[in-house]
Amino acid sequence: MSYIIQNAHFLVIHIPIAMLLFSFLFDLAAVLIKRKDWHTAGLLCLIVGTAGAVLAVMTGPEGERDPLFPRHELFGKLTMILAIALSVVRLGVLWKKKFDIGKTIVYLLVMLVGAGLVSYTGHLGGEMVHPDRSKIRGERGFGAFNGANGGNGGNGQHGERRSREGEPSSAAQR
Repeated sequence: MSYIIQNAHFLVIHIPIAMLLFSFLFDLAAVLIKRKDWHTAGLLCLIVGTAGAVLAVMTGPEGERDPLFPRHELFGKLTMILAIALSVVRLGVLWKKKFDIGKTIVYLLVMLVGAGLVSYTGHLGGEMVHPDRSKIRGERGFGAFNGANGGNGGNGQHGERRSREGEPSSAAQR
């Protein structure tokens, strides 16, 4: 059980990524192919994605040493705030005026910004967990797919994750 608690962030981070992106895609598709019921799917994905974003921020690690961490944390919080705002406004307008704003161009543009935020946040998190080894050692090729060094990323050791500075990362030390 302690493993789940210690790694809760890594278990929940895919919820906001998937749900916020699908929320935008459902609403956009609903407008393009004129399917009103798809706005309901977009709204449900937005609500689940917002809850996931809150959980991801709450379970995020504290004081990470990676230089990308402050930016990842900032964009994670911005994503969460925007998702909460979109959820509150969309539900409020739906409840008060019986109108789903998911089909308006302004909402879709703001949701596109949200999709960009969650994508960039996920990219930064991925960079922290899976650094590109070719950047670490100045090698050419595709990191772990560099065939010149046996397909192991060039460090001669299979399975050892290293930080940007070439030292074993905290994830590799667990």
